[in-house]
Amino acid sequence: MEFTYEIMSENNINVRFNYGGEWFTFDLFFHDGQWVLHPFDSALIRNKDMSRLVIADLLQHKPFQVMLAKEGIILSELTVSISVDNRVQEPEFEEMIRSDRRIGSGLDGNRLSGAGDGESDADIDEMIENNDLDDLLLLEIGLIEQRQHIYNRILHKMFMADLGPGDAEFQRIQQIVRAYGETKVKLEQMRL
Repeated sequence: MEFTYEIMSENNINVRFNYGGEWFTFDLFFHDGQWVLHPFDSALIRNKDMSRLVIADLLQHKPFQVMLAKEGIILSELTVSISVDNRVQEPEFEEMIRSDRRIGSGLDGNRLSGAGDGESDADIDEMIENNDLDDLLLLEIGLIEQRQHIYNRILHKMFMADLGPGDAEFQRIQQIVRAYGETKVKLEQMRL
């Protein structure tokens, strides 16, 4: 077997690919309306040329293409963090990862990010007056996506430190990511 994957949430898939007798791990995640393939392995991140070779081979690997099709991901719209064909340059990806975008619903995500951290009655009244339930659900979904993204970054850093799925703390962080994913799905269903 040269290829395996694990669906962590509807917006995050862990991919393992055997290239040249070595297993490489990738994070396939949905961010800002697009799917992004990002290498987890420090060997690939440090060596852009090697990364391009492995990613190019993965993109042409039929089982990977079938997995994308099953998950409704269009190969031609997939973005990679290490540019293979100049679709996305590395600085663009780094900016995308660093950005902390808020939901454009009119709510102030900074004020509400700490659930009950000193919101006054006037703040709550203003929130109720200016937003409907759909706006509130969108805010919560956005906050959950931000938290999920943060924990995915933690997983990435742990992986870079040679911790992986066999490590108990790594597994617990994965459980947090899954819990956020399940909560997000429930909130999205409330919007329907």
